[in-house]
Amino acid sequence: MNAEQRGFIAACEREQLHLSGAIQAYGAMIVANKLGQITHVSQQVNDFYPELSTASVGQGLPDVLWNLFRQFEGETLWFAGELTNGQQELDVVLNPVGHDHVAMELLPSYSAPNLRSALSVLPNTIANDDDLKQVRQTLVDYIAELTGFERTIYYHFLPSGDGEVLAESCARASLGSYLQLRFPASDIPQIARALYLKNPWRCIFDAKVESVALVGRDNSVPDLTHAVLRSVSPVHIHYMNNMGVRSSVSWSIAGKDDLLALLSIHDRQAKQLPFNVLDHINDIVERYNFLLREYRTQQRMNLHDRLQSQFQYFSERFGNLSDAENLWEELANWLMSEFNADGVVLKTPLQQLSFGAALEDHAIDTVVEFMKTRDDLVWITDNLLEDLPVVELSQVAGVAALRSSNQAEPHAQLFLCRNAELYQVAWGGRPDKPLESDNPDMPISPRRSFEKWIETRYSFSSPWDENTRIKLMKMRLLLNEF
Repeated sequence: MNAEQRGFIAACEREQLHLSGAIQAYGAMIVANKLGQITHVSQQVNDFYPELSTASVGQGLPDVLWNLFRQFEGETLWFAGELTNGQQELDVVLNPVGHDHVAMELLPSYSAPNLRSALSVLPNTIANDDDLKQVRQTLVDYIAELTGFERTIYYHFLPSGDGEVLAESCARASLGSYLQLRFPASDIPQIARALYLKNPWRCIFDAKVESVALVGRDNSVPDLTHAVLRSVSPVHIHYMNNMGVRSSVSWSIAGKDDLLALLSIHDRQAKQLPFNVLDHINDIVERYNFLLREYRTQQRMNLHDRLQSQFQYFSERFGNLSDAENLWEELANWLMSEFNADGVVLKTPLQQLSFGAALEDHAIDTVVEFMKTRDDLVWITDNLLEDLPVVELSQVAGVAALRSSNQAEPHAQLFLCRNAELYQVAWGGRPDKPLESDNPDMPISPRRSFEKWIETRYSFSSPWDENTRIKLMKMRLLLNEF
């Protein structure tokens, strides 16, 4: 990635998506303060609610809207088919805008099909990885059939931040498949991921229609974090156009405080879904989230029990430091097996023990100094020479490092090492594609092609799995023996 590309991606991360001052045009918005005084309206509000116009800013809400407004208690409130403007029925959605204002969104109302209970779509438990894979596919297939969108995908976030499609349903084979393809982390900036965590779903019903500005008395811009109609970033619109997608909806699959995956539907045509369907799918996604959390919790409990048993075994045999050295080969072999590593280094204030294809002394010293600059006790890389180029030369490509303390005093440190391994990664389009735009406002554009592109990796180790960090943190118990 060149400097211009890095600069553009950094600019995307700084884009204040929630402060765009505009909405998608398929609905209208009224923003009012706690007293019901209108502070902002969308420019075309009169098309949806003839009693209001941009001249209504500063006035009180009409009685019908005020009666709905008074029912708002801080959480999203959705009234289906509540209003009519003489041409169509409208849903009314109330969302918080900062701490002192409320957004009233007027959306076209659509009739919903008969819907199954969310509990009947998915099983009661997930017992193993095969079950998890099947449940993901069941989820994708059900949503594809219910919505009629052309493509439905389960987009899983990897520890690296990249995404991978783990399940997919396509209406036609001619659409091609994204299954098992990866997409670079920059495709979904962190600022966008933060918004996904704060909202149950994100709708873009027609990416080809221009956004509509919000009008207020001053230059203040409402916080649209929770707004259904929040406008779409120009970069993301370009991205959708390059994918051949006009409408999309995504539901968030979240862990305790992180975004694990997105359940997304795409179509080449402009399409809308009724609130009942959006909410029904959200119920199913929440049910899946519950099952996934239960399964992940059980997996971690099993991991904890297994590691604890090993810790107990070695702790009982560590009578003193000389005993530890005598047991080093056994301990090293267990660590290499547990982490699927090619070598291991244990560095203590008194000695340094190595086994297998381990980091060289100069590389260890460099990693140690680097980790002193970080608050994190763990550092993981699958490309040492790229992520820490000051090392310059090493037989090791992958490192999973742990220090037992972030204090200045001497402490034990553990380094799991992996050799370089030739392997291939299938991407949805080339992630490091060259510049494609002469537009000064968009120095690069999202990839024009999302065709499968194979990257052959030479200087990488095999990737560390998502449990590596958890296991390393538990290894602190073992390091404390030193």
